[in-house]
Amino acid sequence: MNLIIVESPAKAKTIKNFLGKGYEVIASKGH
Repeated sequence: MNLIIVESPAKAKTIKNFLGKGYEVIASKGH
C-alpha cells in the first residue's frame, strides 16, 4: 500500500480517484 498525505480533503478525494486502488490518500487538513 502506498500512503499519500495532502492538505485538503477535496484534493485527497481527487487524487484517490485518479490513482485508484492500492493507494491510501489522507487529508491532514493543514495540521
